[in-house]
Parts: sequence; C-alpha cells; structure tokens
Amino acid sequence: MVKNKLRKSLLKQGLALSEDFIKPSSTDIQNKFIEFLDSQTIKNILLYCPFKQEIKLDQVIKNINKRSIKIYLPKVLPQKKLSFNLYTSESDLIKNKYGILESNNLHCAQVHEIDLLVIPFLGVDRHGRRLGYGGGYYDRALENIQTLKSVPLIVGIGYEYQLLKEIFGENHDIKYDLVITESNIHSYV
Repeated sequence: MVKNKLRKSLLKQGLALSEDFIKPSSTDIQNKFIEFLDSQTIKNILLYCPFKQEIKLDQVIKNINKRSIKIYLPKVLPQKKLSFNLYTSESDLIKNKYGILESNNLHCAQVHEIDLLVIPFLGVDRHGRRLGYGGGYYDRALENIQTLKSVPLIVGIGYEYQLLKEIFGENHDIKYDLVITESNIHSYV
C-alpha cells in the first residue's frame, strides 16, 4: 500500500518536471555516469531503454560504443521473466507490451556474465532499496545475485527528488550499490 502511494506520487512529480530542468539534469547525470564508467573495468553492461521519465542514455551509449564494452538490454519474457539481450548498432529495437523498446538480438547474457547493471527506478529508499513500477521483473531476474561468485555492481541513475528518506524496501527488492543523480553520487555499500 505504501509503495503504491509512493509510485503515484513519484510519477506525478516526474510529469511535473519542466524541459528546462530535464535536459540539463539528464546531461549532468549522464556525464557523471560516464566519469564513473572511466574508473571501471567493464566488458559487459546492462543498460535500459528509457520509459516515461527515466533518464535517457544517448550520451552513455555513444561513449560506450567507442569502447570494447558489450551492451545488453532487458527483454520481457512470458511468466514475468527478463532476459538480457545483446544490443548492437545492427539490432532492431521493438516495443514490448508495455511500450518499452527491447533488442531483438537472440544473443543473451546471464547475470554472472555482466559486470555492471544499470537499473532504472521510480524511487530509492534511504537504504538503497529500489522502487520500480510494481511488476517485479528485475527483482525476479536478480533474486539470486548475492549467491554469485562475482556479483555485478548495481547502479541507478535518476533525479535527486526520487531519493526518499522513507524505508519501504523489502528483502526481495533490489539494493543499489550506487545511485547517480544530477547533484550527487550516493553510495549504499
């Protein structure tokens, strides 16, 4: 119940953002993420195609394409599951049932093969727990992540207003290692 109220409130706040705020903030967030990426050794990265008010990743993708890093995108499967499909400049992007673009590439990566997971959010509680749209797709896809020998870094990128003082996270909710906003880099490790 609390999560649903937070979702509605955050979606409403996102719709109220002006283009004068969104454009420079999105650029700042992407630049911070690219600077962070410069400090990492990464072969495989999970990104996303932005939906609703999520941060666009156009600058990030341009930057990554200059490196030897493979990009994967989430793809919705039956039974509310996700796969992580390779994205290349030759990949066709198709809209899924939610209107979110996905790669139609058949090559997929398992979670343990990805070094850095960039996962969008509606909100983040003060312990770094993710609030998404409520479908649980990422939670199910990453439910056993802590049992892996090499755990990928989980990063969120969003706006400062999406970081909440409340504690609403549950054990099954994804916990971020870092969240990058227009004004700060927040660590939850």
